[in-house]
Amino acid sequence: MKRLILLIFTFQFLFSCNSSSQTGQIEDEVSKKDSILESSSSELEFTVFKIDSVADYTGSDERTPSYIKKRLAKLIGESVKEKCIEIGVNYPPKFVMYRFFKLEGEFEIWVANRRSDTLKMLALIPVCAADFTPGTKLREGDGKTPEGFFNSTLLYGSSYSFMWMKLNNKEIDDFGNVRKGSSFKICLDYPLAIDRARTKKILPNYSPGGQICIHGNCVSAGCISFENKDFLPVFYTAATHNQSAYGKPKIHIFPFRFTPKLKEKYSIKVHSKMSPEQLIEFWNKIEKGYNLFEKNHKAMRTSNSGSKYIFSEY
Repeated sequence: MKRLILLIFTFQFLFSCNSSSQTGQIEDEVSKKDSILESSSSELEFTVFKIDSVADYTGSDERTPSYIKKRLAKLIGESVKEKCIEIGVNYPPKFVMYRFFKLEGEFEIWVANRRSDTLKMLALIPVCAADFTPGTKLREGDGKTPEGFFNSTLLYGSSYSFMWMKLNNKEIDDFGNVRKGSSFKICLDYPLAIDRARTKKILPNYSPGGQICIHGNCVSAGCISFENKDFLPVFYTAATHNQSAYGKPKIHIFPFRFTPKLKEKYSIKVHSKMSPEQLIEFWNKIEKGYNLFEKNHKAMRTSNSGSKYIFSEY
């Protein structure tokens, strides 16, 4: 039934995540993990969060940010707490950062007590639907997920039912109905100046698009989408992040876990408006940020000037 609903939305709408308003994305293409280029699995084990049983609830405040955070705490708070204890981080985590690897379909949650601490990986979550093909987004409507370094904002509400879910145990895996249940997502600040400059150089007559978000219900045309049960800990940790002290949660998006072989292979194999040389040049730039974090798992500043990324530790 859920697959049928996804197909109905696929043919009903003619626009992608990046061409719609903040109140809801229109998805025109279901990009699933089993339909992408051959995988480059890191063979890491995915984290499973236990969802506690709580009494069903209906009410108008289901749509409020305070209700959603409290409800998520009841559903998965104990499981998140257990994993924080395992890695030696206070609960709830106050500094949170994310990484997504497109080819592998792997989403990492990194946490710490303070931004200055060494971050610990809380969880590795499978992404259900996204653009899993290496190569960054260039234009509106191309169905691509951007690669690079972004801040994120928590947003609520939508005019499309696939952005809603009921936070009741037996209904979590189902689409909700508009304004009946809860709608919550994490949206990226794409496009940045560096993204606009890249599009202007390669496709001068096009817009780079926008409204790339992270959400549930396993449907995407460039957004990062999870099975609902897997999205709960992603959003909940973003909600526990101390924005007043550390700014908005950051997400790093990479084409794959970098190796020279993969860069060479996919610069040629991927169908992109960027030439193999342009792809390699771009990937070399974002790999510097990847390597800096891999060195010691410290939070880092990221900025850009012209076509260059600038990285430094706090």
